[in-house]
Amino acid sequence: MIRHVAVFRFVPEFTTEQREHWISLLRALPEQIPELRSMSAGRDVLGGPASHELAIVADFDDLEGLAAYTRHPAHDEVLRISASVKASLATVDFEIPDAS
Repeated sequence: MIRHVAVFRFVPEFTTEQREHWISLLRALPEQIPELRSMSAGRDVLGGPASHELAIVADFDDLEGLAAYTRHPAHDEVLRISASVKASLATVDFEIPDAS
C-alpha cells in the first residue's frame, strides 16, 4: 500500500467560505476516483508555530493508483483552486509493507 500525505498552509486571502468549498471537493474525491482506497483530511487543532493548517492522508494499493489519482480531473480541480492560495505545501509518499 502507498500512503500519500500532504500538509498545507494558505494565504490569508483564502476565505473561510472558499476553504469550505475546497475541502468539500477534496472530501468528495474517494467517490470519484476508484483507485483512492481511503482519504482523511482535517484542520490543525493546535496551531503551534510549526503547524500547517490542513493535512490530507490518502491510501492507494500501489504507485499506479497514486498516479491515477494525481492525473484525475476531479483532483485537477482541487489543485486548480489551491494553486494560487497555498502559501506552502509539503508531501510525502511512502510504502506501508504488508498492508491489506
